Amino acid sequence: MIEQLKAKLKELEIKKQELQPKVNKIEAEKAEEIQGINKKYAHLIQDAKIEVIEFEQKIMNDLIDLFSKVIMDEFEAKRSTSEYSLTENFKEFRDKVSRIEFFPKALVERLDKVINGDPIENVAYDLQKIEAEFKNL
Repeated sequence: MIEQLKAKLKELEIKKQELQPKVNKIEAEKAEEIQGINKKYAHLIQDAKIEVIEFEQKIMNDLIDLFSKVIMDEFEAKRSTSEYSLTENFKEFRDKVSRIEFFPKALVERLDKVINGDPIENVAYDLQKIEAEFKNL
């Protein structure tokens, strides 16, 4: 009886060893199919998001255009008067855009530097670089 059980256990072990390559093959096929499905759905998700991404970029472009306009208006105001002080429009713009979570914090910091005494020229001369960094042209 014990010998029969030992023989059956040995047979079981052989069957397990024979089964393993089959399981490995099935697992490989499963992984391949899952990868294909993930790729397909990632593409579908990206296609679904593209409209929102483009709309978001348009808003960013509009914000950067407005930033540039405010900077250039301030730059012109400084050039056209001997008694220059920051305009209320500039201060109001800084206050309002800082409340927009989407607006780049780095640009709010640039506005703060101007408010704290840095020349507006430092920002005005960097506008092309700023637009290249934040706008999707």
